[in-house]
Amino acid sequence: MGFTFSIGDVEVFFPYDTVYPEQLDYMIELKHTLDAKGHCILEMPTGTGKTVALFALITSYQFFHPEVGKLVYCTRTVPEMSKALEELRNVIEYRVEVLAGRRVAQSLAETEAVTGDILAVGLSARRNMCIHPEVSREADRERIDEKCRELTASFVRSHANVDSRKTCEYYTRYQDFAAGVGRGCALPNGVYTVEDLAALGAQEKNKWCPYFMSKRLLQTASVVVLNYQYVLDPKVSQVTMLGGADIPVRNPEGSRIDEVVPGAMKEPSIVVFDEAHNIDDVCIEALSVRLDSTSLERSSKNLTDLAAKVEQTKQIDAARLQEEYQRLVQGLQDAGEIDDQVAERISSPVLPDDIVVEAIPGNIRRAEHFINLMRRVVLFLKSYLKERREARTEGALSLQHRMEEEAQVDSRTLKFCYDRLRSLLNTLEVVNVDEFGPITRVADFCTLLGHYVKGFIAIVDPYPEAHGIYDPVFDFSCLDAAIAMRPVMKRFQSVILTSGTISPLEMYPKMLAMTNVVSTHSFQIQLDRRCICPMIVSRGSDQVPVSSRFALRDDPSVVRNYGQLLEDLVATVPDGMVCFFPSYAYMEKVIKKWYETGVLARVMAKKLVFIETKDIVATTYALANFRLACDCGRGAVFFSVARGKVSEGIDFDRHYGRCVVLFGVPFQYTLSKVLRARLEFLKEHHKIQESEFLTFDAMRAASQCVGRVIRSKRDYGIMVFADQRYSKQDKRDKIPEWIQTFMDIAATNMSADGAIQGAREFLLQMSQPQIIDSTTCKSLLSPDVARQRAADKSKASAVHGFIQEEDRPGKRARIV
Repeated sequence: MGFTFSIGDVEVFFPYDTVYPEQLDYMIELKHTLDAKGHCILEMPTGTGKTVALFALITSYQFFHPEVGKLVYCTRTVPEMSKALEELRNVIEYRVEVLAGRRVAQSLAETEAVTGDILAVGLSARRNMCIHPEVSREADRERIDEKCRELTASFVRSHANVDSRKTCEYYTRYQDFAAGVGRGCALPNGVYTVEDLAALGAQEKNKWCPYFMSKRLLQTASVVVLNYQYVLDPKVSQVTMLGGADIPVRNPEGSRIDEVVPGAMKEPSIVVFDEAHNIDDVCIEALSVRLDSTSLERSSKNLTDLAAKVEQTKQIDAARLQEEYQRLVQGLQDAGEIDDQVAERISSPVLPDDIVVEAIPGNIRRAEHFINLMRRVVLFLKSYLKERREARTEGALSLQHRMEEEAQVDSRTLKFCYDRLRSLLNTLEVVNVDEFGPITRVADFCTLLGHYVKGFIAIVDPYPEAHGIYDPVFDFSCLDAAIAMRPVMKRFQSVILTSGTISPLEMYPKMLAMTNVVSTHSFQIQLDRRCICPMIVSRGSDQVPVSSRFALRDDPSVVRNYGQLLEDLVATVPDGMVCFFPSYAYMEKVIKKWYETGVLARVMAKKLVFIETKDIVATTYALANFRLACDCGRGAVFFSVARGKVSEGIDFDRHYGRCVVLFGVPFQYTLSKVLRARLEFLKEHHKIQESEFLTFDAMRAASQCVGRVIRSKRDYGIMVFADQRYSKQDKRDKIPEWIQTFMDIAATNMSADGAIQGAREFLLQMSQPQIIDSTTCKSLLSPDVARQRAADKSKASAVHGFIQEEDRPGKRARIV
């Protein structure tokens, strides 16, 4: 199983007997990017083997170019992480098998040739990796983190021999490994999922903590798979342990927890953001803080509790506070010698490269002085929040000046609020760190305000919800996604953004300030039969336009036509259907009207109906029952919301999603003060017009929704864009190219009747047996054809070189 082929000077180990044409083109584009030591943005159609193509090319490139360093693969969920690592395992196992066969053929000893295996690990949160029998039984993430800290904190371990405190035997065993005691049981090379590490750690001969072990192995692994947050969010970032770190000394017999060579050369690395269509939102969310009246009241209580703990500590162990003071006098570097778990639970909101390495100011070195300063900050924020019953915005520099005037807190002191709080919690031996979350967010705000002036704005919205209820909210919002991406671009040699629905590609280099972008490319999907049926429904059966635009939301004819379209589709399409609405409010309004007019009852006579809610548990339960209804042949309809949980991470492949319907265009709530501020920032700094960004954002959300139903080339599905605005050129052009390919001119402006007729014809065609002639099959390439095509394209690249793309500034080159 599998075959090898060459792309330039790299032999690619591909673990399957055939390769898709788009997979081959994808790998060629990736290699070009790595050769140029630049970045790229690639759109690969869903269901075409993007993950295996990416791992096959990059791991082969690492094998033949060891200087390229490690691969950091970022994804969003644990299931996606496990799937990625399983694909990686297939790639590496095939490579090991091929090299072993060559070694036998050449009569080489195992020590005389490389085996081709690597160390690859996945990292997730404690709740997914903890194996402690008591801690792992907790259902709540915060409780798991708290109980873990109760058993593993440095001060708990130091007191264990004195007062017989309970500690975690798995963490103790991990420490033995880290200190070299357990080096005889080193982890061999291999691909380890989160589940694999948990199983290994639980074995009687090991009994080490898989969570801390995986964090340790980040430094030595050749491939690391983890969540976006570990790279982009400075509060949980592991970026200093990934690419650009000092090269560790590795034992050829296996990948052990070896020491890092101080002063060794820095290694370049590759970072891949899979499903990167929302990466700008992730960057902005990571650097933004939201506070309201409730959180500020809890912050005041946190400060009262901290003051009481300080007084209690003074009476019991005053030397501990004095020792902390002396550490802080010595400077930030020495003060950093605190419990690593406190540092993890309350990590700096500031990007690593922006942290100021200097002594903490004298006015907050003593615990009482720091608590008093934070009280002044909280009082200022309470007053600022309720100053006027009207929405207002203020720049970061102006807010700094106001705090200096009204709260007597200078900007230099603000920079160190995070460090000082971290040190204080460690000194007071606080275990339940999550209880101090409110004051932690205030300290995050202070630190961000002290460090950043540009790209941030303070917004007070007295009526954050559209219901007119007075509940003021303070947002210190990051407006520039490029701030969070800056250390990533600086640290990693190549950054790859990829997704199945990331159109339009040209927006991302602008928003993320990406330079040295070698390629932005959307690959076409090649199919042997037309298994995708996209249609734009612009009017109902009565020829009345349908749209979710605000002016028509209360129009009964629109709701009636949407209901008729749903009824007709339910009667036509077998198995499962998924329907997306622009917002929860609009979905509730439409479903209520459908219930009153009997539409819902007529739909339920043919299929069961399930609804996504804001409750994750209820939604998960609804999804499970939806799948059961499809499996038993009853059929079901799932009502969901664009940008919700279902639209981002749930696949409706095969019979679970034969049709997806978008009722409306999922524009954001344009009256949001945060969105308005971001639009102004994009216009001023990136020359991106308001309408351009709003359309881009809505269409990428729409594309993500419709992409849920096609998960392989053998799958088929109907995509219905039910809004007349989709027929306009500016919206239609932003639909991914691989979907546009299957949209005829007649399908770009259809009535509901025409769409139903088109759906029937499509389903009839799909019901016919597919006869594939291997000699004329276009969707699969045999090994010989793949080798020849790869050789031809490599030769063309060598002969013709690279050409500049004049219409895209910031781009370097594309392969001809």
